[in-house]
Amino acid sequence: MNKVTFLAVLLIVLEAFHPVPPVQAEAASFGQGKNLEVPNVQPFPDKRYHLERLSLSRVLEKTGNFSPEILVGRKKLKISYADRIQAIETFIPSLTVSFGTMTYSGEVQNSRGIFYNIQKQQANMNHGVLLLDQPGISAFQTIVRTTRIEQTRSQLSETINRKSTQAARLYFENLASLSRVAVLQEAVRISKRILNQEKKLMELGGASIVGVLRAAHEVARDSRHLVEEERKTYRVAFRLSQIMGIDANTMPVPEESFILPRLYIRLPDDPDRLIELSDEKRPLLREFEKNRLARSQELTGTLYAPLVPIVGANILNGALGPDFNGLSGYNQTLFFALWTIGPGGLFDPAAIHLAQTREQHAEALLARTRIRVHRQVRDAYEEVRKSLEEEKIAVSDMRLAKLTFLASQRRVQLGVYHALELIISLRDLVDAQLHYIDATRGLEESQFNLLFSVGTRPRITQVPLSVGPTVDPGIFRFDIPSGGHPE
Repeated sequence: MNKVTFLAVLLIVLEAFHPVPPVQAEAASFGQGKNLEVPNVQPFPDKRYHLERLSLSRVLEKTGNFSPEILVGRKKLKISYADRIQAIETFIPSLTVSFGTMTYSGEVQNSRGIFYNIQKQQANMNHGVLLLDQPGISAFQTIVRTTRIEQTRSQLSETINRKSTQAARLYFENLASLSRVAVLQEAVRISKRILNQEKKLMELGGASIVGVLRAAHEVARDSRHLVEEERKTYRVAFRLSQIMGIDANTMPVPEESFILPRLYIRLPDDPDRLIELSDEKRPLLREFEKNRLARSQELTGTLYAPLVPIVGANILNGALGPDFNGLSGYNQTLFFALWTIGPGGLFDPAAIHLAQTREQHAEALLARTRIRVHRQVRDAYEEVRKSLEEEKIAVSDMRLAKLTFLASQRRVQLGVYHALELIISLRDLVDAQLHYIDATRGLEESQFNLLFSVGTRPRITQVPLSVGPTVDPGIFRFDIPSGGHPE
Protein backbone atom coordinates (compact mmCIF):
# COMPACT_ATOMS: atom_id res chain seq x y z
CA MET A 1 0.00 0.00 0.00
CA ASN A 2 1.52 3.26 -1.04
CA LYS A 3 1.51 6.44 1.03
CA VAL A 4 -1.44 8.13 -0.74
CA THR A 5 -3.70 5.09 -0.37
CA PHE A 6 -2.83 4.86 3.32
CA LEU A 7 -3.82 8.49 3.93
CA ALA A 8 -7.14 8.01 2.12
CA VAL A 9 -8.01 5.00 4.25
CA LEU A 10 -7.03 6.87 7.40
CA LEU A 11 -9.33 9.80 6.55
CA ILE A 12 -12.27 7.45 5.92
CA VAL A 13 -11.72 5.78 9.32
CA LEU A 14 -11.47 9.15 11.15
CA GLU A 15 -14.61 10.43 9.43
CA ALA A 16 -16.55 7.50 10.83
CA PHE A 17 -15.66 8.56 14.38
CA HIS A 18 -16.07 12.37 13.76
CA PRO A 19 -18.98 13.95 15.71
CA VAL A 20 -22.03 15.20 13.79
CA PRO A 21 -21.83 18.99 13.11
CA PRO A 22 -24.17 21.13 15.29
CA VAL A 23 -26.21 22.37 12.32
CA GLN A 24 -26.79 18.88 11.01
CA ALA A 25 -27.62 17.59 14.49
CA GLU A 26 -30.12 20.44 14.94
CA ALA A 27 -31.57 19.74 11.51
CA ALA A 28 -32.01 16.10 12.41
CA SER A 29 -33.73 17.02 15.68
CA PHE A 30 -36.15 19.26 13.71
CA GLY A 31 -37.18 16.30 11.57
CA GLN A 32 -35.90 17.99 8.44
CA GLY A 33 -37.61 21.27 9.46
CA LYS A 34 -41.16 19.94 9.60
CA ASN A 35 -41.59 20.50 13.36
CA LEU A 36 -39.85 23.88 13.51
CA GLU A 37 -41.76 26.22 15.86
CA VAL A 38 -42.05 29.96 15.26
CA PRO A 39 -43.45 32.69 17.56
CA ASN A 40 -47.16 33.42 17.51
CA VAL A 41 -48.19 37.00 18.31
CA GLN A 42 -51.48 37.52 20.15
CA PRO A 43 -54.30 39.55 18.52
CA PHE A 44 -53.94 43.32 18.78
CA PRO A 45 -55.43 45.36 20.33
CA ASP A 46 -56.67 43.44 23.35
CA LYS A 47 -60.44 42.89 23.46
CA ARG A 48 -60.75 44.14 27.04
CA TYR A 49 -60.22 47.73 25.87
CA HIS A 50 -63.00 49.76 24.33
CA LEU A 51 -61.74 51.40 21.13
CA GLU A 52 -62.81 55.00 20.49
CA ARG A 53 -62.02 56.41 17.07
CA LEU A 54 -61.07 60.07 17.27
CA SER A 55 -60.16 62.69 14.71
CA LEU A 56 -57.35 65.15 15.31
CA SER A 57 -59.83 67.99 15.83
CA ARG A 58 -61.66 65.94 18.46
CA VAL A 59 -58.40 65.18 20.25
CA LEU A 60 -57.50 68.87 20.39
CA GLU A 61 -60.99 69.74 21.60
CA LYS A 62 -60.91 67.18 24.40
CA THR A 63 -57.43 68.28 25.42
CA GLY A 64 -58.57 71.89 25.74
CA ASN A 65 -61.52 70.86 27.92
CA PHE A 66 -59.96 68.25 30.18
CA SER A 67 -56.20 68.82 30.39
CA PRO A 68 -55.26 69.25 34.09
CA GLU A 69 -52.66 71.92 33.32
CA ILE A 70 -55.17 73.98 31.35
CA LEU A 71 -57.72 73.67 34.18
CA VAL A 72 -55.09 74.87 36.66
CA GLY A 73 -54.31 77.82 34.37
CA ARG A 74 -57.99 78.80 34.28
CA LYS A 75 -58.16 78.69 38.10
CA LYS A 76 -55.07 80.88 38.27
CA LEU A 77 -56.76 83.40 35.98
CA LYS A 78 -59.72 83.54 38.37
CA ILE A 79 -57.31 84.26 41.23
CA SER A 80 -55.91 87.17 39.23
CA TYR A 81 -59.39 88.64 38.89
CA ALA A 82 -59.90 88.22 42.65
CA ASP A 83 -56.61 90.05 43.30
CA ARG A 84 -57.82 93.00 41.24
CA ILE A 85 -61.12 93.09 43.13
CA GLN A 86 -59.13 93.17 46.36
CA ALA A 87 -57.07 96.11 45.05
CA ILE A 88 -60.23 97.99 44.05
CA GLU A 89 -61.64 97.49 47.55
CA THR A 90 -58.80 99.57 49.00
CA PHE A 91 -60.54 102.65 47.56
CA ILE A 92 -63.26 102.12 50.17
CA PRO A 93 -62.27 103.97 53.40
CA SER A 94 -61.56 101.80 56.40
CA LEU A 95 -63.77 102.25 59.46
CA THR A 96 -62.54 102.09 63.08
CA VAL A 97 -64.89 102.19 66.09
CA SER A 98 -63.46 102.80 69.61
CA PHE A 99 -64.77 102.72 73.20
CA GLY A 100 -62.82 102.77 76.48
CA THR A 101 -62.04 104.21 79.97
CA MET A 102 -58.79 105.58 81.45
CA THR A 103 -57.30 105.63 84.99
CA TYR A 104 -53.93 107.19 85.86
CA SER A 105 -51.62 107.97 88.83
CA GLY A 106 -48.26 109.72 89.09
CA GLU A 107 -46.15 112.48 90.67
CA VAL A 108 -46.27 116.27 90.37
CA GLN A 109 -43.56 118.84 91.18
CA ASN A 110 -44.33 122.18 92.81
CA SER A 111 -42.53 125.47 92.20
CA ARG A 112 -39.98 124.75 94.90
CA GLY A 113 -38.97 121.41 93.32
CA ILE A 114 -40.64 119.15 95.76
CA PHE A 115 -42.45 116.07 94.38
CA TYR A 116 -45.79 114.99 95.67
CA ASN A 117 -47.32 111.62 94.99
CA ILE A 118 -50.86 111.90 93.72
CA GLN A 119 -53.39 109.37 92.65
CA LYS A 120 -56.33 110.38 90.56
CA GLN A 121 -58.88 108.46 88.67
CA GLN A 122 -60.25 109.91 85.51
CA ALA A 123 -63.10 108.30 83.67
CA ASN A 124 -63.07 108.44 79.91
CA MET A 125 -65.95 107.04 77.92
CA ASN A 126 -65.89 107.61 74.16
CA HIS A 127 -67.04 106.14 70.92
CA GLY A 128 -66.21 107.30 67.45
CA VAL A 129 -65.42 106.60 63.83
CA LEU A 130 -62.07 106.86 62.03
CA LEU A 131 -62.09 106.84 58.22
CA LEU A 132 -58.85 106.33 56.22
CA ASP A 133 -58.27 106.18 52.47
CA GLN A 134 -55.08 105.77 50.39
CA PRO A 135 -56.14 106.80 46.86
CA GLY A 136 -52.62 106.90 45.37
CA ILE A 137 -51.59 103.44 46.49
CA SER A 138 -55.01 101.99 45.65
CA ALA A 139 -54.92 103.39 42.11
CA PHE A 140 -51.50 101.98 41.27
CA GLN A 141 -52.31 98.62 42.86
CA THR A 142 -55.42 98.36 40.69
CA ILE A 143 -53.43 99.19 37.55
CA VAL A 144 -50.79 96.58 38.36
CA ARG A 145 -53.38 93.90 39.14
CA THR A 146 -55.09 94.56 35.81
CA THR A 147 -51.79 94.05 34.01
CA ARG A 148 -51.24 90.83 35.95
CA ILE A 149 -54.59 89.57 34.64
CA GLU A 150 -53.34 90.05 31.08
CA GLN A 151 -50.11 88.28 31.99
CA THR A 152 -51.99 85.30 33.46
CA ARG A 153 -54.25 85.16 30.40
CA SER A 154 -51.14 84.97 28.20
CA GLN A 155 -49.79 82.17 30.39
CA LEU A 156 -53.05 80.27 29.88
CA SER A 157 -52.86 80.75 26.09
CA GLU A 158 -49.27 79.48 26.08
CA THR A 159 -50.32 76.43 28.10
CA ILE A 160 -53.23 75.70 25.73
CA ASN A 161 -50.93 75.94 22.70
CA ARG A 162 -48.31 73.74 24.34
CA LYS A 163 -50.79 71.05 25.43
CA SER A 164 -52.46 71.12 22.01
CA THR A 165 -49.09 70.57 20.37
CA GLN A 166 -48.36 67.72 22.79
CA ALA A 167 -51.75 66.13 22.04
CA ALA A 168 -51.13 66.44 18.29
CA ARG A 169 -47.71 64.81 18.66
CA LEU A 170 -49.25 61.94 20.62
CA TYR A 171 -51.98 61.59 18.00
CA PHE A 172 -49.45 61.36 15.17
CA GLU A 173 -47.23 59.08 17.22
CA ASN A 174 -50.19 56.80 17.89
CA LEU A 175 -51.16 56.82 14.22
CA ALA A 176 -47.57 56.12 13.17
CA SER A 177 -47.25 53.30 15.69
CA LEU A 178 -50.45 51.66 14.43
CA SER A 179 -49.16 52.02 10.88
CA ARG A 180 -45.91 50.36 11.89
CA VAL A 181 -47.90 47.54 13.48
CA ALA A 182 -49.77 47.05 10.20
CA VAL A 183 -46.50 46.89 8.23
CA LEU A 184 -44.92 44.46 10.69
CA GLN A 185 -48.01 42.25 10.73
CA GLU A 186 -47.74 42.01 6.95
CA ALA A 187 -44.01 41.31 7.28
CA VAL A 188 -44.69 38.46 9.71
CA ARG A 189 -47.26 36.99 7.34
CA ILE A 190 -44.87 37.06 4.37
CA SER A 191 -41.99 35.76 6.49
CA LYS A 192 -44.11 32.78 7.50
CA ARG A 193 -45.01 32.19 3.87
CA ILE A 194 -41.33 32.19 2.91
CA LEU A 195 -40.66 29.74 5.72
CA ASN A 196 -43.37 27.39 4.46
CA GLN A 197 -41.95 27.60 0.94
CA GLU A 198 -38.50 26.75 2.24
CA LYS A 199 -39.86 23.73 4.11
CA LYS A 200 -41.55 22.43 0.97
CA LEU A 201 -38.43 23.00 -1.13
CA MET A 202 -36.32 21.19 1.45
CA GLU A 203 -38.64 18.20 1.30
CA LEU A 204 -38.18 18.17 -2.48
CA GLY A 205 -34.43 18.50 -2.11
CA GLY A 206 -34.30 22.03 -3.52
CA ALA A 207 -33.34 23.82 -0.27
CA SER A 208 -31.11 23.25 2.73
CA ILE A 209 -31.79 23.45 6.44
CA VAL A 210 -29.85 26.75 6.48
CA GLY A 211 -32.53 28.39 4.34
CA VAL A 212 -35.26 27.04 6.63
CA LEU A 213 -33.48 28.28 9.75
CA ARG A 214 -32.81 31.67 8.14
CA ALA A 215 -36.48 32.05 7.23
CA ALA A 216 -37.53 30.98 10.74
CA HIS A 217 -35.15 33.52 12.23
CA GLU A 218 -36.73 36.21 10.05
CA VAL A 219 -40.19 35.26 11.36
CA ALA A 220 -38.92 35.52 14.94
CA ARG A 221 -37.22 38.85 14.19
CA ASP A 222 -40.34 40.41 12.64
CA SER A 223 -42.50 39.02 15.45
CA ARG A 224 -40.19 40.58 18.05
CA HIS A 225 -40.37 43.97 16.33
CA LEU A 226 -44.14 43.62 16.09
CA VAL A 227 -44.55 42.96 19.81
CA GLU A 228 -42.25 45.87 20.65
CA GLU A 229 -44.30 48.18 18.44
CA GLU A 230 -47.56 46.98 19.97
CA ARG A 231 -46.16 47.75 23.42
CA LYS A 232 -45.26 51.29 22.27
CA THR A 233 -48.75 51.68 20.82
CA TYR A 234 -50.37 50.84 24.15
CA ARG A 235 -48.13 53.30 25.98
CA VAL A 236 -48.78 56.16 23.53
CA ALA A 237 -52.53 55.47 23.50
CA PHE A 238 -52.71 55.55 27.29
CA ARG A 239 -50.76 58.83 27.40
CA LEU A 240 -53.15 60.27 24.85
CA SER A 241 -56.19 59.09 26.82
CA GLN A 242 -54.75 60.65 29.98
CA ILE A 243 -54.24 64.06 28.41
CA MET A 244 -57.81 63.98 27.07
CA GLY A 245 -59.38 62.78 30.31
CA ILE A 246 -60.61 59.43 28.91
CA ASP A 247 -61.16 56.54 31.32
CA ALA A 248 -58.52 53.82 31.59
CA ASN A 249 -60.62 51.16 29.84
CA THR A 250 -60.93 53.22 26.65
CA MET A 251 -58.17 53.14 24.08
CA PRO A 252 -58.17 56.03 21.58
CA VAL A 253 -57.64 55.03 17.97
CA PRO A 254 -57.11 57.57 15.16
CA GLU A 255 -59.89 57.58 12.63
CA GLU A 256 -57.32 57.47 9.81
CA SER A 257 -56.42 53.97 8.71
CA PHE A 258 -52.80 54.75 7.82
CA ILE A 259 -50.52 57.72 8.28
CA LEU A 260 -50.18 59.90 5.19
CA PRO A 261 -48.48 63.29 4.87
CA ARG A 262 -50.72 66.33 5.31
CA LEU A 263 -50.11 70.08 5.30
CA TYR A 264 -51.71 72.06 8.12
CA ILE A 265 -49.90 75.32 7.28
CA ARG A 266 -48.59 76.92 4.13
CA LEU A 267 -44.85 77.23 4.47
CA PRO A 268 -43.49 80.62 3.30
CA ASP A 269 -40.26 80.91 1.35
CA ASP A 270 -38.52 82.72 4.20
CA PRO A 271 -38.93 82.44 8.00
CA ASP A 272 -38.67 86.22 8.57
CA ARG A 273 -42.41 86.67 8.18
CA LEU A 274 -43.01 83.91 10.73
CA ILE A 275 -40.61 85.59 13.14
CA GLU A 276 -42.49 88.87 12.80
CA LEU A 277 -45.72 86.99 13.37
CA SER A 278 -44.33 85.38 16.53
CA ASP A 279 -43.66 88.84 17.98
CA GLU A 280 -47.36 89.55 17.61
CA LYS A 281 -48.93 86.16 18.35
CA ARG A 282 -46.70 84.16 20.70
CA PRO A 283 -48.39 84.17 24.14
CA LEU A 284 -45.06 83.61 25.87
CA LEU A 285 -43.75 86.95 24.59
CA ARG A 286 -46.95 88.70 25.62
CA GLU A 287 -46.60 87.16 29.07
CA PHE A 288 -43.11 88.54 29.58
CA GLU A 289 -44.10 91.87 28.02
CA LYS A 290 -46.95 92.19 30.55
CA ASN A 291 -44.55 91.24 33.33
CA ARG A 292 -42.19 94.05 32.24
CA LEU A 293 -45.11 96.49 32.10
CA ALA A 294 -46.27 95.48 35.58
CA ARG A 295 -42.76 96.04 36.98
CA SER A 296 -42.66 99.45 35.31
CA GLN A 297 -46.02 100.33 36.86
CA GLU A 298 -44.75 99.20 40.27
CA LEU A 299 -41.75 101.54 39.89
CA THR A 300 -44.05 104.41 38.94
CA GLY A 301 -46.20 103.65 41.96
CA THR A 302 -43.16 103.63 44.25
CA LEU A 303 -42.12 107.05 42.95
CA TYR A 304 -45.47 108.84 42.73
CA ALA A 305 -48.07 107.04 44.85
CA PRO A 306 -46.72 108.58 48.13
CA LEU A 307 -47.28 112.07 46.64
CA VAL A 308 -51.01 111.52 47.03
CA PRO A 309 -51.72 111.91 50.75
CA ILE A 310 -53.57 109.55 52.97
CA VAL A 311 -56.85 111.31 53.72
CA GLY A 312 -59.09 110.63 56.68
CA ALA A 313 -61.69 111.86 59.10
CA ASN A 314 -62.09 111.26 62.85
CA ILE A 315 -65.45 111.76 64.49
CA LEU A 316 -65.38 111.21 68.30
CA ASN A 317 -68.16 111.46 70.91
CA GLY A 318 -67.67 110.78 74.58
CA ALA A 319 -67.54 111.94 78.21
CA LEU A 320 -64.60 112.84 80.51
CA GLY A 321 -64.36 113.49 84.22
CA PRO A 322 -62.59 112.76 87.52
CA ASP A 323 -64.98 109.92 88.21
CA PHE A 324 -67.99 108.26 86.74
CA ASN A 325 -70.33 110.48 88.74
CA GLY A 326 -69.06 113.72 87.24
CA LEU A 327 -68.59 113.10 83.54
CA SER A 328 -68.92 115.96 81.08
CA GLY A 329 -69.67 115.31 77.41
CA TYR A 330 -67.68 116.41 74.38
CA ASN A 331 -67.75 116.10 70.59
CA GLN A 332 -64.71 116.12 68.30
CA THR A 333 -64.50 116.14 64.48
CA LEU A 334 -61.16 116.03 62.68
CA PHE A 335 -60.26 115.99 58.97
CA PHE A 336 -56.64 115.38 58.02
CA ALA A 337 -54.18 114.51 55.26
CA LEU A 338 -50.98 112.54 55.91
CA TRP A 339 -47.72 112.21 54.00
CA THR A 340 -45.06 109.67 54.88
CA ILE A 341 -41.43 110.58 54.22
CA GLY A 342 -38.86 107.81 54.36
CA PRO A 343 -39.41 104.06 54.44
CA GLY A 344 -42.75 103.20 52.91
CA GLY A 345 -43.34 106.74 51.68
CA LEU A 346 -41.66 109.56 49.80
CA PHE A 347 -37.95 109.34 49.05
CA ASP A 348 -37.60 105.69 50.06
CA PRO A 349 -34.26 104.80 48.38
CA ALA A 350 -34.42 101.08 49.13
CA ALA A 351 -37.92 100.67 47.65
CA ILE A 352 -37.00 102.75 44.60
CA HIS A 353 -33.82 100.74 44.01
CA LEU A 354 -35.72 97.43 44.38
CA ALA A 355 -38.41 98.54 41.92
CA GLN A 356 -35.79 99.69 39.39
CA THR A 357 -33.90 96.41 39.68
CA ARG A 358 -37.07 94.37 39.17
CA GLU A 359 -37.93 96.39 36.07
CA GLN A 360 -34.46 95.81 34.62
CA HIS A 361 -34.75 92.10 35.39
CA ALA A 362 -38.12 91.94 33.61
CA GLU A 363 -36.62 93.68 30.55
CA ALA A 364 -33.75 91.17 30.48
CA LEU A 365 -36.20 88.26 30.72
CA LEU A 366 -38.21 89.67 27.82
CA ALA A 367 -35.10 90.09 25.65
CA ARG A 368 -33.90 86.55 26.41
CA THR A 369 -37.34 85.08 25.70
CA ARG A 370 -37.58 86.93 22.39
CA ILE A 371 -34.24 85.48 21.28
CA ARG A 372 -35.35 81.99 22.33
CA VAL A 373 -38.68 82.27 20.49
CA HIS A 374 -37.00 83.49 17.31
CA ARG A 375 -34.60 80.55 17.46
CA GLN A 376 -37.52 78.15 17.97
CA VAL A 377 -39.27 79.57 14.91
CA ARG A 378 -36.17 79.14 12.72
CA ASP A 379 -35.54 75.62 14.01
CA ALA A 380 -39.15 74.58 13.46
CA TYR A 381 -39.20 76.17 9.99
CA GLU A 382 -36.10 74.28 8.89
CA GLU A 383 -37.46 71.10 10.44
CA VAL A 384 -40.62 71.33 8.35
CA ARG A 385 -38.69 72.17 5.20
CA LYS A 386 -36.30 69.25 5.61
CA SER A 387 -39.10 66.91 6.64
CA LEU A 388 -40.82 67.61 3.33
CA GLU A 389 -37.65 66.59 1.48
CA GLU A 390 -37.17 63.53 3.67
CA GLU A 391 -40.74 62.40 3.02
CA LYS A 392 -40.26 62.64 -0.75
CA ILE A 393 -37.03 60.64 -0.56
CA ALA A 394 -38.71 58.06 1.68
CA VAL A 395 -41.50 57.57 -0.90
CA SER A 396 -38.94 57.03 -3.67
CA ASP A 397 -36.94 54.61 -1.53
CA MET A 398 -40.09 52.69 -0.63
CA ARG A 399 -41.15 52.36 -4.27
CA LEU A 400 -37.71 51.05 -5.28
CA ALA A 401 -37.70 48.58 -2.41
CA LYS A 402 -41.18 47.41 -3.41
CA LEU A 403 -40.05 46.86 -7.02
CA THR A 404 -37.00 44.92 -5.81
CA PHE A 405 -39.12 42.66 -3.61
CA LEU A 406 -41.65 42.05 -6.39
CA ALA A 407 -38.79 41.18 -8.76
CA SER A 408 -37.48 38.67 -6.21
CA GLN A 409 -40.93 37.14 -5.99
CA ARG A 410 -41.03 36.91 -9.79
CA ARG A 411 -37.73 35.04 -9.70
CA VAL A 412 -39.39 32.55 -7.37
CA GLN A 413 -42.10 31.91 -9.94
CA LEU A 414 -39.48 31.48 -12.66
CA GLY A 415 -37.53 28.97 -10.58
CA VAL A 416 -34.47 31.19 -10.15
CA TYR A 417 -34.70 31.35 -6.41
CA HIS A 418 -32.54 31.88 -3.36
CA ALA A 419 -34.02 32.23 0.11
CA LEU A 420 -31.48 34.79 1.30
CA GLU A 421 -32.20 37.08 -1.65
CA LEU A 422 -35.94 37.12 -0.92
CA ILE A 423 -35.40 37.61 2.81
CA ILE A 424 -33.01 40.53 2.26
CA SER A 425 -35.37 42.21 -0.22
CA LEU A 426 -38.25 41.77 2.24
CA ARG A 427 -36.20 43.28 5.06
CA ASP A 428 -35.22 46.22 2.84
CA LEU A 429 -38.86 46.80 1.94
CA VAL A 430 -39.99 46.68 5.57
CA ASP A 431 -37.21 49.07 6.61
CA ALA A 432 -38.15 51.47 3.78
CA GLN A 433 -41.80 51.42 4.78
CA LEU A 434 -41.00 51.98 8.46
CA HIS A 435 -38.69 54.85 7.53
CA TYR A 436 -41.48 56.36 5.44
CA ILE A 437 -43.80 56.19 8.46
CA ASP A 438 -41.20 57.88 10.65
CA ALA A 439 -40.58 60.57 8.04
CA THR A 440 -44.30 61.26 7.70
CA ARG A 441 -44.75 61.40 11.46
CA GLY A 442 -41.83 63.84 11.67
CA LEU A 443 -43.45 66.01 9.01
CA GLU A 444 -46.77 66.12 10.85
CA GLU A 445 -45.18 66.86 14.22
CA SER A 446 -42.80 69.51 12.86
CA GLN A 447 -45.73 71.52 11.50
CA PHE A 448 -47.37 71.67 14.92
CA ASN A 449 -44.02 72.57 16.46
CA LEU A 450 -43.86 75.49 14.03
CA LEU A 451 -47.41 76.53 14.86
CA PHE A 452 -46.57 76.43 18.55
CA SER A 453 -43.34 78.43 18.15
CA VAL A 454 -45.18 81.13 16.16
CA GLY A 455 -48.07 81.18 18.64
CA THR A 456 -50.95 80.31 16.33
CA ARG A 457 -53.37 77.41 16.39
CA PRO A 458 -54.43 75.33 13.40
CA ARG A 459 -57.96 75.64 12.18
CA ILE A 460 -58.99 72.18 13.24
CA THR A 461 -62.19 72.32 11.22
CA GLN A 462 -60.24 72.80 8.00
CA VAL A 463 -59.35 69.71 6.00
CA PRO A 464 -55.53 69.50 5.67
CA LEU A 465 -53.90 69.45 2.26
CA SER A 466 -52.01 66.44 0.91
CA VAL A 467 -48.30 66.63 0.20
CA GLY A 468 -47.51 66.02 -3.46
CA PRO A 469 -49.08 63.04 -5.25
CA THR A 470 -51.21 60.77 -3.10
CA VAL A 471 -49.45 57.61 -1.95
CA ASP A 472 -51.26 54.48 -3.11
CA PRO A 473 -52.13 52.30 -0.08
CA GLY A 474 -51.26 49.28 -2.24
CA ILE A 475 -47.61 50.15 -1.84
CA PHE A 476 -47.82 48.82 1.71
CA ARG A 477 -48.95 45.39 0.52
CA PHE A 478 -46.31 42.78 -0.28
CA ASP A 479 -47.96 40.46 -2.76
CA ILE A 480 -47.67 40.64 -6.53
CA PRO A 481 -50.78 42.26 -8.06
CA SER A 482 -53.34 40.01 -9.68
CA GLY A 483 -51.97 40.88 -13.12
CA GLY A 484 -48.72 39.21 -12.15
CA HIS A 485 -46.54 42.24 -12.86
CA PRO A 486 -44.78 44.52 -10.42
CA GLU A 487 -46.02 48.06 -9.92
